[in-house]
Amino acid sequence: MNIQLEHTTDKKGAIFESTLRLVMKQGFHGSPMSQIAQEAGVATGTIYHYFSSKDELIVELFKHCKYKIGSAMFKVEEGQLPYPARFVAIWTNLVHFYIQHPEVLSFMEQFFSSPYVEAIHGHGCNVQMQNELSNFFQQGIEEHHIKPLDINILSAAFIGTVTATAKRHINGHYSFDESSMNEMVSIIWDGIKK
Repeated sequence: MNIQLEHTTDKKGAIFESTLRLVMKQGFHGSPMSQIAQEAGVATGTIYHYFSSKDELIVELFKHCKYKIGSAMFKVEEGQLPYPARFVAIWTNLVHFYIQHPEVLSFMEQFFSSPYVEAIHGHGCNVQMQNELSNFFQQGIEEHHIKPLDINILSAAFIGTVTATAKRHINGHYSFDESSMNEMVSIIWDGIKK
C-alpha cells in the first residue's frame, strides 16, 4: 500500500509541477488539461482520476501551494525567536521561497486575480499560511510589538513587499542580498512596530 501511495503522490506532484510551469508561461486559459498531462508525463485520463475538472485541479494546486508557502515561512526552529527577529525571519523566508520558486509566485498572483479566488472565499477553504500569518500579527498586537492595525492592512503590507522584492530579484531588476533584504524588511518593521 505504501508503494501505491508513493506512486499516487508522485503522479499528483508531477501534475502540480507541470501545471505550475505551464500557468507561468501560458496562464490558466492557455494551459489545457491535455497539455498539463503531456508535460507531466501522464495520460489525460490520469489527471481526471485525481481531479474531476480543471477548476478542481487549480483550487487543489492553490491549497498545495499555500501549504508549501506556510511551511517555508514558519520554520519550527525559528518559533522561539523574539517577535521582531521572527518577523524578519518569516518575511525573509517567504522572499527566498518565491525567488527559488518563481512559478509559485506567478501562480499565486494569477490565482488572486482570477475568478478561482471565489472558490476559496466563503467556502470553508482553510489554508495554513493565511491563518498562521493572521495569528502571528494578532499575537504581535496583543503583546504590544506592533501597532493595533487591521490584520488585512498588515497582511497587504507584508505580502506586497515580499512579492515586489522577489519579483524585482527574479526579473533581474535588482539583486537582493541578505543585507538589502534586511534593509527592506526593516522599512516594513519600522512602519508597523509599536
